[in-house]
Amino acid sequence: MIVDMHVHTRASLDSPASVEEYCRTAHRFRKYHPFDGIVFTEHRFFDEENDYRAIADKYELFVFKGIEMDTDLGHLLVYGVTKRFLKKIDVSQLRIKAGDVIRAISDYGGIAVPSHPFRESAFGETLESGAGILDGISVIETLNGSSTGDENHRAARLSIRNGFSGIGGSDAHYVNAHWFLNAATEFENPVHTDEDLVRELKGGKFSPIVLDNSMLKKFK
Repeated sequence: MIVDMHVHTRASLDSPASVEEYCRTAHRFRKYHPFDGIVFTEHRFFDEENDYRAIADKYELFVFKGIEMDTDLGHLLVYGVTKRFLKKIDVSQLRIKAGDVIRAISDYGGIAVPSHPFRESAFGETLESGAGILDGISVIETLNGSSTGDENHRAARLSIRNGFSGIGGSDAHYVNAHWFLNAATEFENPVHTDEDLVRELKGGKFSPIVLDNSMLKKFK
């Protein structure tokens, strides 16, 4: 299964795109390339109110929810968000301590993944140094569609040297060929629910992949 692990909608406040616009575009993309799901990782926000199952069914996709948190070391993707986690951690907070988030999401059954660790982030250098404050990290984002090739290569080298698994995501803020469907993660096993997603991330049977989205320029 191929899933874009890092996408932003207007709920992130720096994107004009809607969930349905992304899903409609992804559905069209599937005519040219296998694609199965999207994780909406809003900045400092978890959408508890909206149920996206009807949209997901309409466009034959799996839709998941996460958060991209703003920590003292940089941005941190959080998957497997629960009500208990949301009571423990104020996800809207700026520069929250990364260690606190990593421990809390782990305690409540989820997983934390440093995003673009070498772009506007201290996660990469901190992980390279072996600092104990990041104990619990086993996965990092090694392929970010909005990062430079050098930034992604550094992340990939870090994952190899330290035995981390790597995910891929577009980090899309807009529904166009520059932003969306250029990077994703290919899972060996089925991923149909948020619980499946967390289980497979912890299992390590996945890899980041580059997507050819050149045909998106034809879509209106």
